[in-house]
Amino acid sequence: MLERLRELLPPPADPVEPGRPDGWAEVEATLGTGLPDDFKAFTELYGSGKVDDFLYLFNPFAAGEDGNLLAEKDRVLAAYARTRARFPERLRLPPFPEPGGVLPLGRTDNGDELYWVTRGDPGDWPVALLESRAARQEVHRMPVTGFLAALAAGELATRVLPDEVVHRPRHEFTPFD
Repeated sequence: MLERLRELLPPPADPVEPGRPDGWAEVEATLGTGLPDDFKAFTELYGSGKVDDFLYLFNPFAAGEDGNLLAEKDRVLAAYARTRARFPERLRLPPFPEPGGVLPLGRTDNGDELYWVTRGDPGDWPVALLESRAARQEVHRMPVTGFLAALAAGELATRVLPDEVVHRPRHEFTPFD
């Protein structure tokens, strides 16, 4: 999937805050779980930035707290648990670290949230997309690089992301300043 994503959404020549192969063990120990290899490769190749100036993935190597996976995890999961308590019929997936729980992955400028569904091996984790205002949750049975490639190819079937993002004629990744 990463190769397809690279073709559809070229990585920056000079990524900002790229992941470091020697830093993942500490990140995973802090999180209490392994992470998907495709996410690690994406972070090492793309670093911190936005897709279409709209969607971004949390980067555990980001210098600040905003957008840093390790800093965002507890805050996002607490908000998710509050929303789930209000709308249990809409948010059936438990929060991480419960078995099969959702682990924060990213966010959109609309406040929609992306999560991994932590069932089984990290390489098999699908992406869950949570709409900010309606508490609608979609599970996309593909890795995060597959999700981004489907978005970049205009093939992502979603009711959460706006049509003007999903059906753009061209998609791009822009590193953070």
